Parts: sequence; C-alpha cells; structure tokens
Amino acid sequence: MEGHNRIEEVRNQVAVKRGPMVYCIETPDLPKDTSILDVYLNGNTPLEVLHKPEFLGGVTIVNVELLLRKDKNGDMYQAVTKPNFESFKTQLVPYFAWSNRDQAEMTVFIPVIWDI
Repeated sequence: MEGHNRIEEVRNQVAVKRGPMVYCIETPDLPKDTSILDVYLNGNTPLEVLHKPEFLGGVTIVNVELLLRKDKNGDMYQAVTKPNFESFKTQLVPYFAWSNRDQAEMTVFIPVIWDI
C-alpha cells in the first residue's frame, strides 16, 4: 500500500498489508545497532507469508528482503553519493503485536527501492 501523493511524510514509502492486517518492521528483527531510519524494502523480491504458532502467542509474519543503508555517518549534512546497501532477510510482524520483545523502534511505512 502507498499513501496519497500529497502525504509528503510517506512519499516513496510503502506499507505491507495482508487482508485487514498491517505489518511493521521492529528493531529486534534487525542487526544490532541498525537504525530503523536506514531500512529500505527491496521492491523486487516476493513477500512470503508464514504462520508462526510459537511466536508472540501465534501470529502470521511476512518474510522480506530489506536493504540496510551502510554509508551514513551521523553528520547533520552529507555530500550526496550513491548509497551503499547490504541485503538482509528478516520478518515483518503484525502492527498489533509490536513492542512485545523489549524496548524497540518500529515503523509501518518503509522506503522502497525498485530495480528499473
């Protein structure tokens, strides 16, 4: 799903929805010290739905391939260069189930990168 093109905050981002269920990415499903702001969805890979009866009391997750941006240095401003991404396979959890595994950051809308 994508937001209306006048919603600037979610432009070039997508949300994953299956039926009435909206999914999110949480920091526990990312490598240690990865910022939620450096996560991009690889728009060219399929999403895989999997029910996990033992996970969070039994939920259906979505397996995805993310692209993690590795070239940011934390400066307020940086010269524009071609980003450096690392592929990472992980899961999206239902929005209703987030924040059940310690302190975590979360986002529903994820920037998407497509091969064209």
